[in-house]
Amino acid sequence: MKKALIAILIALGVIILIIAGVLTYGNIYASNYTYEAPEVIEIEPNEYNTVTAVGKGLYDENGKRFDIKGINYGNLFISEGWMTVNSVGALYKRNGSFKKVNEQGIVEEYKEIFQEEMDAILAERFTPGEIKALNDAYFYSYCTDADFQLISDIGLNTIRLPVYYRNFMEGPDDALTMRDDAFEKLDHFLDLAKNHGLKVIIDMHGVVGGQSGFEHSGTRRIEFWDNETYIESMCTLWKNIALHYIEDRPDLASTILAYDLVNEPTNRHEIGTGPKQWAVLDRMYQAIREVDSNHVISIEGVWYTCSLPSPEKYGWENVLYQYHFYNWNHDKGISNSMFYGLQFALMSIFDTDFDVPKFVGEFSFFGNEGAWEEYLGKFDSLGWGWTVWSYKIVSVGYWDNSWGIVVNKLNLQNDLNTPIEDYRLKLDLRSATYDEIMAAWSNEHTEYAGQEGSYKIYDNGLLYNVLTKYFDKQKSAE
Repeated sequence: MKKALIAILIALGVIILIIAGVLTYGNIYASNYTYEAPEVIEIEPNEYNTVTAVGKGLYDENGKRFDIKGINYGNLFISEGWMTVNSVGALYKRNGSFKKVNEQGIVEEYKEIFQEEMDAILAERFTPGEIKALNDAYFYSYCTDADFQLISDIGLNTIRLPVYYRNFMEGPDDALTMRDDAFEKLDHFLDLAKNHGLKVIIDMHGVVGGQSGFEHSGTRRIEFWDNETYIESMCTLWKNIALHYIEDRPDLASTILAYDLVNEPTNRHEIGTGPKQWAVLDRMYQAIREVDSNHVISIEGVWYTCSLPSPEKYGWENVLYQYHFYNWNHDKGISNSMFYGLQFALMSIFDTDFDVPKFVGEFSFFGNEGAWEEYLGKFDSLGWGWTVWSYKIVSVGYWDNSWGIVVNKLNLQNDLNTPIEDYRLKLDLRSATYDEIMAAWSNEHTEYAGQEGSYKIYDNGLLYNVLTKYFDKQKSAE
């Protein structure tokens, strides 16, 4: 028995040493990494003056390297419950009390709200004309010229824009057709970006049938990867998007940095992106390439730096590889050094530092200001572009300002003696009147550049302060 215990302890010790060695190796690999992409190259611009991928760099029409330093504009075209003023009800304990109420009497946890279910609720309650009026009010208050001015003033150069297949298509999922107004809002967004010299990555955040089952995919379903009809619909959609910006709005082609095929392409119950996803992503890539060889196509691999194949496997050209990193266990003993050490080690061990540009499309370091500074610098030294998640958020009490540059503090404080039925809560789409929803959705402006709004920059806004400090440091080094 004693010998067996000693053997187990020795084995555990060896495993710990191996893991520690791998993580240390990863961090050493990253520290010694040399990013080999010239700042300027000779390049023959295409007729649309789009950014082009050459080796590990992205280059503009003049041959100047374009390093992505950007922000995600989440919750505009596809809803994410925690980021919105909306809800479908709070979460409760079995005894009927709220699941989480903070010391200010603010209810902090709500049911997940998927875009598909949100649309169904509105369709049951209102006419198509009323729904259009609500959606228009929301869109045109959530993104205005002031937002793009702020993003540009900070120093950011890129917006990653999450979109949803139903922004462009209508009808039953097995017989989708393009909407007559498919590009009205996207064109408007791109016009605003162009006016402020910003590039946009169009990110298909939610596909028909659902790619992952996460709330941000728009549906609880995970049916996309095995459904031929759904795959064909997405190939058609991407082809139509590419055609629109070549034939109908070529003046916006240069504003589009890349087409991001599918956000976080994985089943939530599986380990990450793999061969099944690669094959489907290739079909969408090929659909775009039938009509557009000029735009960069971004291909995502989650959750590891070894989650994508060599581009040569599928003949991919002019592509941008993308990763998403969230160290959700940063407060449970998994340090950023460990988390990123593993990512760096996997890239080296599996030899996946392919000769393509790379960027971190989503990430956060939560409330750790030092980690923000350290790893933005690390991404830069590796030549990885980045787009932070996200630009605008709401706060019900516990989301701090590390999640958004501008924050709408809902101020839903309650007296802890208030009866549950009388608590102030987020807007419940199941019961709120049309006028109540219209009032809320018309009040999504950002307070900036003389515009009044419910979304504000706060003095203690961590993300805003981190980014302004980062760009101030960049300017002083020039």
